[in-house]
Amino acid sequence: MEKRKYNCPECGTIMNETYEKPSLILSCPKCGCKIATTRWEEIDLDDKEYEIVLVANNSPTLDQIKVVSNITGVNFIKSKEIIVTGKPIFKGNPIQVKDIIKTLKEKLLDYSISPEFPY
Repeated sequence: MEKRKYNCPECGTIMNETYEKPSLILSCPKCGCKIATTRWEEIDLDDKEYEIVLVANNSPTLDQIKVVSNITGVNFIKSKEIIVTGKPIFKGNPIQVKDIIKTLKEKLLDYSISPEFPY
């Protein structure tokens, strides 16, 4: 999808776009005109609860165990058991899930999400 371009209402120059949730700020590099509005992304409006389940891994690394411990709030031994058996580690809103996914990918932990996570 191509990014939409906004023209300055004062001079017609293409405006610079800055997105600071949930504000969209348009500023003209030529005349300095500024416009602010709100813009919500789909993920901001999604009220579903998503569940992350780890795929079983018989030989987790120390870093992987630490990450699961931080996410779940359980001790080292319980975290290792969760990874080895492949259990759920989190339920929550899509913004939280997106942050956790990033961490899981960094630590090379395989997971599944239900319902289907479109973000």
